[in-house]
Amino acid sequence: MRLFNPKVTVMAFAPPEPAISTQPDASLIGTLRAHGVRHLAVAEPAAPYAAFESTTLIVRLAGHPDPRLREALIPLFLRQPELADQAPGLVGRLPPPAADVLRQFYTAAVYLQRLWLSTLRIHLGSFPLLPDYFGQAHYRLPAPDEQFGEAGLRSLARLYMDKTGLDWLSVYESTMNLFLQQLSLEQSHHG
Repeated sequence: MRLFNPKVTVMAFAPPEPAISTQPDASLIGTLRAHGVRHLAVAEPAAPYAAFESTTLIVRLAGHPDPRLREALIPLFLRQPELADQAPGLVGRLPPPAADVLRQFYTAAVYLQRLWLSTLRIHLGSFPLLPDYFGQAHYRLPAPDEQFGEAGLRSLARLYMDKTGLDWLSVYESTMNLFLQQLSLEQSHHG
């Protein structure tokens, strides 16, 4: 079941205002913004927030009850591929539900990066490819380069749809669309 937090909004068409709040999610959203993931904003600005280091950010996102914050792992890894090397070690230290979330969304990011590689390079320049830590070894999915990542993404979505009944392909695609909209907006504002 997907949970909804009315205090967190998704920004689809305009860049969000700087989100500063005393709400518990404000530090997560502020830290995401510092990492270049800006499609989420806190609805009620207030006091300054404390930013987290990247390991804490990943752990907090993976264990968060709000699905939009968990899903933010995808653009975080796409925007900051150098954080990828933290994923295997964290999966081994997280409680099983959070480890599964991290494994799932990291793997989705791997496949989405391959699927949208040309578009991402237009917006982000050169970056390293995310290593496939879990797709083949844990889930027994196709290699990331098979059908430009689409085969693996669809297989991952089907696997989680069988587990949960949710349309995970739509979740992955909508998260990617929000991220690409953010990148397009940033590019139009900065030249």
